[in-house]
Amino acid sequence: MKPDLGFIARTLNPVMENHTTDNLDLAGVSIDTRTLTPGQLFAALKGPSFDGHQFIPQAIKGGASALLVEQDWQGSAAVPVIRVQGVLDALTRLARAWRQKVNPVVIAVTGSSGKTTVKEMIALCLGQHFTRVHATRGNLNNHIGLPLTLLAMSSDCQTLVVEMGMSAAGEISHLAWVAQPTIGVVTNVHPAHMAAFASLEDIARAKGELLQALPHDGVAIYPSQRWETPLLSEMARPRLELSFGTDEKAQVSARNVVTQDGKVGFDLHLPPGIMTPLHLDAPGQHMLANALAAAAAAHAAQTLLTAIARGLSQFRLQKGRGQMITTPNGWFVIDDTYNANPGSMTAALARLGDEQGSRRIAVLGDMLELGEMSKSMHEGLATAVIDAGVSRLFTTGKLMHHLADSLARHPAIQVDHRHDAGDWIGVLPGLCQPGDRILVKGSRGMKMERIVEDLCNHAV
Repeated sequence: MKPDLGFIARTLNPVMENHTTDNLDLAGVSIDTRTLTPGQLFAALKGPSFDGHQFIPQAIKGGASALLVEQDWQGSAAVPVIRVQGVLDALTRLARAWRQKVNPVVIAVTGSSGKTTVKEMIALCLGQHFTRVHATRGNLNNHIGLPLTLLAMSSDCQTLVVEMGMSAAGEISHLAWVAQPTIGVVTNVHPAHMAAFASLEDIARAKGELLQALPHDGVAIYPSQRWETPLLSEMARPRLELSFGTDEKAQVSARNVVTQDGKVGFDLHLPPGIMTPLHLDAPGQHMLANALAAAAAAHAAQTLLTAIARGLSQFRLQKGRGQMITTPNGWFVIDDTYNANPGSMTAALARLGDEQGSRRIAVLGDMLELGEMSKSMHEGLATAVIDAGVSRLFTTGKLMHHLADSLARHPAIQVDHRHDAGDWIGVLPGLCQPGDRILVKGSRGMKMERIVEDLCNHAV
C-alpha cells in the first residue's frame, strides 16, 4: 500500500477540494504525465523553465486519481485537488513522513563515483535475505528524485536503499534529513563539481554530511587507506564505523584477488572474522571496491554472509556503466559513457589495462565541472593512459585536447583529437581491428554514447 489521501491530508493540512473520503488509495506519485499510470497522484511541480500545472489536462486524461497543486492554481478538476504553498516542499514533507511511518532500515549511498553501482549491489544482497526491498530507480538521487523514491515505497517495505547526489555543500544534509538513513556509505571522494568547491577536502566534507546525519547508533561506511579516510572517520564519530578495501586494515576486505576472463574472484572477509569465496562478474579494482562497499552495507543491515555472496554474484554491469559489448566486427567495446571524473576515468583506464587483446584503444571525452583544475586534471590522465598500455588514443572536446597535447610525442601511443564526439562518427570503425579492446568514456554532457552506438552498429 502507498500513501492514501487521508495520510496526505493529515501530513500537509492542505486546502482540499472534492475530498469525499480519506480512504482513496493512491498508486504512487508522478510528476511526469508521460510516465504517469492510472491511480497515481499527479504533483504539478513548478520550476524556472517549466510548470507542471500546464499538463494537468493530460494527467487527468491519463488517469490521475488526485492532484497536488500550488495554492494559487486557477483551475478545477473532478478528482480530489490538494492545494499547498509549494508543491516540492509538500512532496518533501510527505516523503519524510512516509519514511517515518513505514520505518524500514534505510541505507544511503553517496560518493564521487560508483553510487548507482553500489546501490544496485546492496539491493541485490538485501533481496537474498529480506522479502521486501525498495531502492532508488536509476539515479533519481536529488532533491526531487529522493522524495519520489520514498513515496514509491510500499507500507510493508523492510529495507530501503537510496542514492544521494550533490553538487554543492549542504545538499546531502538536506537529503539525509528527508530519508533519515540508519546506515550511510561514502564510496569515495574524487575531483568532481570543482566549480562549486574551493578544495577536494571541501568535497569530502560535503559527502561526509551523510555520516554526520546518521543517528548515534547508526553505521558509517567509508573506504580504507585513502586520503579522505581520516576526515570521514572524524565526521563519523561517535557512530559505529566500517571501512572497506583490499588492504589489511580494512574491516571489510578482499583477499586472494584473481582476475580472469572478465571476472574477479576473491575471498570476502567480514567482521568478526567470517569469510566466503565469491566471483564478481565485473572486472576492475573500482568494481571490487564497489562490491566491498555493498557487502559492508548489507552486513550492517544484518544480512547473512551467504545472501551477500549470492547477491554480488548476480550483479551485472549496465549500459553506460562499464558494460563490455562484443561487436559484429570482432572488437570489444567497454561502454563507460554515463559520466566521468578524474577518479572514475583513472579506474576505467586501469580496467582497460587488465584486458587482453590485440590493442587497447581509449576514446575519451571531456570531464566537465572541474573548474580551475580542468587543464591539470586532463593532463594528469597521461600516466593512467600510459600505464594501461593504450596504443591508440582518440580524444574529443575543448578540454581533452590537453591530454592529447601532453601525449602527442609519446613513441608508443598514436594520438588523434577532434572537437566534437560526433566528428568521430563513421571514422572510428574504420580504424579498429578484430580483437581490439576499446574504452569509451566522458562526461554526460559529451554524449559519448553516440560513439558506442557507431562502433557497435557500423558495418565495415
